[in-house]
Amino acid sequence: MNPFTKVDAARQAIEQYSGPPEDFLLPIADKINDSMGITMAVITDAVLAKGWDLDGFDQKDGYRIYKYKST
Repeated sequence: MNPFTKVDAARQAIEQYSGPPEDFLLPIADKINDSMGITMAVITDAVLAKGWDLDGFDQKDGYRIYKYKST
């Protein structure tokens, strides 16, 4: 699994996905997460626009895999 290293690429992947949120996995590289949380705020805006909620994440070596569910 190749984690996203650019915020816009992660956001576009969310916006273009058309299946159920439970089947969508979003790997985000640790190096793009900032201490203020701005990166994840941008990504979360795209998630909320789809009507999804966070359903946890798995921590891997150098990235997290975010999981989602329907609201």
